Amino acid sequence: MTTDRIVVVGAGITGASIAYHLAKRGAKVAMVDAVRPGAGATEKSFGWINATFSKHPRAYFDLNQLGIAGWRRLETELGGELKVQWGGSVAWVAAGGGADALRDSVRRHQEWGYATHLIDGDEIHRLLPNIAPGDFGAACYSEYEGAVDAMDAVKAMLRQLREAGAEVRYPHEVTGLKLERGRVTAIQAGESSLEAGVVVLACGVAIPRLAEMAGVSVALKESEGVLVHTRPQPKLIDRVVLAPDIHCKQKLDGRVVVGGPVVAGPGTAAGTPPEPGEYGKRILTEAAQVLPGLRGVGVERITLGRRVMPVDEYPIVGFAASCPNLYIAAMHSGVTLAPLIGQLAALEILDEARVGLLEPYRPARFMD
Repeated sequence: MTTDRIVVVGAGITGASIAYHLAKRGAKVAMVDAVRPGAGATEKSFGWINATFSKHPRAYFDLNQLGIAGWRRLETELGGELKVQWGGSVAWVAAGGGADALRDSVRRHQEWGYATHLIDGDEIHRLLPNIAPGDFGAACYSEYEGAVDAMDAVKAMLRQLREAGAEVRYPHEVTGLKLERGRVTAIQAGESSLEAGVVVLACGVAIPRLAEMAGVSVALKESEGVLVHTRPQPKLIDRVVLAPDIHCKQKLDGRVVVGGPVVAGPGTAAGTPPEPGEYGKRILTEAAQVLPGLRGVGVERITLGRRVMPVDEYPIVGFAASCPNLYIAAMHSGVTLAPLIGQLAALEILDEARVGLLEPYRPARFMD
């Protein structure tokens, strides 16, 4: 195991998990963030934990299913500091080709061992008594999914990090990497530098710029997501809701979080909204058609997040071939995968293991 300092750049959900798992193993860790912990995509994340139908091929599904298990492990490790809302998800689609596609997806995931099954209207009302689904073509219930407040998770891991003696520095914007003989020896922030035996880049959309300083290509694409956050409400739903035009959840504090159509790639079905406020209010109006309890509810805030989206929409994780002590962690499905990636990254960094699960997602696939 390296006795040198490991510097993790980025204090979002992925960076916090990697730093936590390294520190838990006794490593000397420093975590830095340009603004503050969670200030990027993390605090603007919906926080859905799943291995549902966009997760294919089979290897990527397996990775995400292990990600779900990772949250159950992390919840146990952190005790009362972290509360995951386990309750599954209910999804439905309009009649037509979308219904056939949902049935096919459910069947495929069942064959892979996922706890999901088709349901009828009566079952929707049993699971979600306050929902008005209207006419639909097909619906399903995925039992073991959940939701988490990603900021709560970051804060819980930060407390553990500090107790383990790790450094947490912010605002601390990395402006350069110091290289010697093809390896990173320090990060630079203005006039100051921080020596490192290993550098982990887990700083979201800033990764390509910093990786390029070491001659490493990390290919991301634009992907924005708007979420509407209401003021606290009486209990309306206790699981993730995936309707044709909106998705929503209710947090433990009563706030309802609503987004537009769930898509794997950038933007929404109609493209990235040009004006978050106007778009967010429209989404809340549409949500009230599905969840009548939202009619007239006040909007507390509307967030526009820049999601970490690799060009092929799969994670980028592992040491860079051309800079062997630079570790990249650019996560799509970042929330679902965070505890697992933290655990596996610690194995690769501290034990020099090469985890087979991560082989399809190495940074080298983008190099010429």
